[in-house]
Amino acid sequence: MTRLFYFLKMKDLLQDLIHRSQAEAWSDKRLLIALSGGVDSMVLAHLLLHAGCTLALAHCNYGLRGADSDADEALVTQWAATHAIPLHVQKFDTKRLLAAQGGNLQDTARRLRYEWFASLLEKEDYELIVTAHHMQDAVETMLYNLFSGTGIAGLHGILARQGQVLRPLLPYAKEDIVAYAKAHEIPWREDASNAKSDYTRNKIRNELLPRVQEIFPQAIPRLADNIQRFRDVEMLYQQQLAQYRKKLMEYRGDEVYLAVKKVRACRPLSTILWELLRPFGFTHKQMPDILHLLEAESGKHVFSASHLLLRNRDHLILSALAPEKSHMILIAEPSWPASVHTPHFELYGKMIRWEKESQVPDLPTDQAMIDSRQLTYPLLLRPWKTGDYFYPLGLNKKKKISRFLIDIKMPLHKKEQVWVLESGGRIVWVLGHRTDHRFRIVSNTTTALQLKIK
Repeated sequence: MTRLFYFLKMKDLLQDLIHRSQAEAWSDKRLLIALSGGVDSMVLAHLLLHAGCTLALAHCNYGLRGADSDADEALVTQWAATHAIPLHVQKFDTKRLLAAQGGNLQDTARRLRYEWFASLLEKEDYELIVTAHHMQDAVETMLYNLFSGTGIAGLHGILARQGQVLRPLLPYAKEDIVAYAKAHEIPWREDASNAKSDYTRNKIRNELLPRVQEIFPQAIPRLADNIQRFRDVEMLYQQQLAQYRKKLMEYRGDEVYLAVKKVRACRPLSTILWELLRPFGFTHKQMPDILHLLEAESGKHVFSASHLLLRNRDHLILSALAPEKSHMILIAEPSWPASVHTPHFELYGKMIRWEKESQVPDLPTDQAMIDSRQLTYPLLLRPWKTGDYFYPLGLNKKKKISRFLIDIKMPLHKKEQVWVLESGGRIVWVLGHRTDHRFRIVSNTTTALQLKIK
């Protein structure tokens, strides 16, 4: 296609963007553009500049690609100066943070930039963060969520407006954005890491979608159309759930009562009950136990990290826990690394990748290394009690904790201070003493949860 064709096409895009900015009431806002130096964000900045918006720019230098990271910063700095647009630059010591905290590189980078963006909004009085996500990004996210099993809420992909984050380029295809940049001679830099399939999202972009497009050349725009339909379906879904909440959930002071007879009559039962209880911290893995409560006798219960669901005669009663007044603390599946505070100590945990050839280090007694695959959430942190037993690491033989404490010559006055970590009714760790053999690191362990008492 000729450069003139692309110019006319993208001129229509600019007019469309101006129209949407007015219709959606963000044309007069103070906008902070996340500017990486890549083609998408450079085109976004160019479009919003020519749309007459009030702009500022924010660039993150993660220091992960050496001279290339500095070259990205230099490009952004030069472009901002040429167009007299305020620019904020933040350098992150990302490698050091990852080494100290663990976790996933992409998740860490995302958290760092959005925390910084939020601080800029507050400090500089900007009103919206603007990112350059486009049609293909939305499709990749939808596929990622579909395969990850996030349910209907994940099928809407990336939202065009989410809180203070705005994504004006979602209706536009990647190839149109690149064509616009070439037609208008906008400088940009390629991030070589995008071509690598080191991460799941990159594999979807570089391997899965190209194969799909060989079979269905119009796959991306058609999937984008479906995303909009999924958003509409989700709206209808949420409207119906609101009716079920009104019908089934009776608030009595601080507690919520659900009549068992009414709940049993719902179809699809599991989905409705899951959606009603999900805001209270219950996980999908707990659904079999929750469904069992509908047939159980009074007194049976299921815990989430924040609530108790109790069967009491003809009702399920939902009540909030008060951990500070309790002798047990529930840990929902957190985004590790995380800290759990008790009245007596702090438990810190982080997830680490485990290589097959790695040797389990000799850990001090205040630390534990657990095969994360064996854990069922929520975890329960509590003092040990009479009747508790576990399989001490290295023995693979059942032993009561009371006997274990005698064997290690635990003074009587200190036995009351011993806590345990429990998963799915099984003791994972007698804190400060011994882990359970069933949760040990084995040859095919892929991820380990490292715990430490502070």
